[in-house]
Amino acid sequence: MTIIIGILLAVASFAAGWIGYRSAIARMVLGVLASIALFLASTVIGSAATRTIMDDTIFMTEIHSVLQSATFLTSVAYLMVYGLSRIALQAVQPNSKR
Repeated sequence: MTIIIGILLAVASFAAGWIGYRSAIARMVLGVLASIALFLASTVIGSAATRTIMDDTIFMTEIHSVLQSATFLTSVAYLMVYGLSRIALQAVQPNSKR
């Protein structure tokens, strides 16, 4: 399963990088989506941390409820793909002013 996830991550990152390389508009859209994903993931993390502190369950495993959030998992998955595609794009075009 780990190998399949790694292969899918590589393929998706390559596709996002290629699309971003070919189109400035697509690159901008991918960046906006990454910003939204980061906001959503941060909101889920902040909400879980606040709930844990307010319920005084600091040393419990309640904070792990983040991992049950579809919003968090989707956002982080997109950020992984986007981040790897941007790193690959920067490696291909190291002197680019993007």
